[in-house]
Amino acid sequence: MQVDAQTELYRSISENLEKQRRKTHEYKNQILCIDALVENKSYTELEKYVRKISGGLNKELDVINTNHALINAIINTKYQEAVNKDILFVVRIGDLSDLGMRDEDIVIILSNLLDNAIEACETCDKRIIRLKFVKGDGNIVISVKNTFQGTILCRNGEIATTKKDALEHGIGIRNIVHTVHMYGGSYTIKYDQEEFYFSILIPNDGEPTG
Repeated sequence: MQVDAQTELYRSISENLEKQRRKTHEYKNQILCIDALVENKSYTELEKYVRKISGGLNKELDVINTNHALINAIINTKYQEAVNKDILFVVRIGDLSDLGMRDEDIVIILSNLLDNAIEACETCDKRIIRLKFVKGDGNIVISVKNTFQGTILCRNGEIATTKKDALEHGIGIRNIVHTVHMYGGSYTIKYDQEEFYFSILIPNDGEPTG
């Protein structure tokens, strides 16, 4: 039920982003108005007009475009959340238009990885998230590296956490691992005193077993 709710949420966000993308086409007419004001040397009116239309421009633009509506929705939502929390969000993205994964599985992996990274960065002085999401040689590569402060605990080969929401946090990681294994994929987790790294490799033509 939680996964269905998340998928529906990001589909809704995706629709809003598509509306915003269409709205940017309106700026063509606005540029024509600016040109006319410049031609007429109406600089006071020009200043007022530019301030008016530029106020919400950054929020209206789809900052990251992967050619996959759902992934755009997730990444752009998390990107804006990171920016609002003074986190540097570095992205390496490919063309994901024909990604061979179900929407609900993309939500499980990507949203949990980025949620965990953002949460970890909030406690850091140096706040950086690096996301890689590309296709190549028949595989999908998803990796997230983020700064963090604290101690990583391992129990029975699994990562444990001392966070207050430890149960939810642990379930998120287990859901990622389960989804990766469903596609016959593999994952790597590395960490040191300053950075945490989670890398995933999934066959792009793989069929989920669950």
